[in-house]
Amino acid sequence: MKQFKLNIINRENTGRGVARRLRAQGNIPACVYSKGNSRSISLSAVEFRDLKRSIGGGVALVELVDEQGEVALTSIQEIQRDTLKNCINHIDFLEVARGESFVAHVPIHLVGEADALGVKNEGGMIDHKSHGIDIRCRPSKLPDHIEVDVKDLEVGGAIHISDLPVIDGVEYLGNPIQVIVSCQPPTVAVEVTEVVDEVAADEVPASKVKDDDAAEGDDAK
Repeated sequence: MKQFKLNIINRENTGRGVARRLRAQGNIPACVYSKGNSRSISLSAVEFRDLKRSIGGGVALVELVDEQGEVALTSIQEIQRDTLKNCINHIDFLEVARGESFVAHVPIHLVGEADALGVKNEGGMIDHKSHGIDIRCRPSKLPDHIEVDVKDLEVGGAIHISDLPVIDGVEYLGNPIQVIVSCQPPTVAVEVTEVVDEVAADEVPASKVKDDDAAEGDDAK
């Protein structure tokens, strides 16, 4: 379980205008949700960028430390981004209690894709359908990611939620038969050639020539 710290500032003022001013100052508006409650905060965009870089492609618990030194253990629930401006608009944190189970969305990392039996022996392709999964666990049991070994996957085979590795203290949520990854058969390229019949003038049937000559004679009369 990875755990990090992040400095925050509590705020009472909310609204679009306030959010715009915060972003203009290099900060990010955010909210911390707990059981039946929520509070508005702001944090440094630079510090959060460094935090995400440290977390990498997994998940982690984040201790939010406010200006009074109060600490809240949280997980990042949602990051709202502005793709046009390439910036973060808002962040939602969920406060979790030590020793109590909570729900987190954890990424799924594949291992052995290039060595999968269906890829090496049958020319198949690995289709990674679900890149993350919801789990329930206590904070101390939160995994950074779920690792799925696909080296034994053959063409036509699939790994479902029910096939995911057993991790102590972790409960997988969702339909057990949901496909996480499969091996698809190789794609066969079919070349379609369009044949256009062109009839040359010297290939016109004799009957057609005779009819044309007759019509021309009638016109002469």
